Amino acid sequence: MSPTRKRINRLPFLQWLAIEGGLIIVLSLVWFTESRLAGYSAFVGGLIYVIPNAYFAHRMYRFEGAQHAHLVVGNMFRAETVKLALTAVFFAAVFILMEPVHVPALLFTFAVMVALSPLLRWFIRPQPQR
Repeated sequence: MSPTRKRINRLPFLQWLAIEGGLIIVLSLVWFTESRLAGYSAFVGGLIYVIPNAYFAHRMYRFEGAQHAHLVVGNMFRAETVKLALTAVFFAAVFILMEPVHVPALLFTFAVMVALSPLLRWFIRPQPQR
């Protein structure tokens, strides 16, 4: 490989999902000490964050390179729109379909996932492909 050419980075999606899933389980177990409903609500709050973001990551990084720049930009806007819509639909579905909801556990877990996600992205760097 020539020194002027950069390597394409492989994003560690599975590692991110595994850590986020583990964090959801830990937060759910912590809330489970208060009540079974709080633990379940915390788990659902974490899933409300992870599922739309996994969809966004899948759609966003399908194409790479300068040849596909127009596809990347188009996918970014569509994926972000769908991610926000999925988040809103999931919250609405939880508050409509889930009869008893422990709102503090649900919202706290969602907020912790939102706050820790940038730190997770910073600590887990993309690995160059060989």
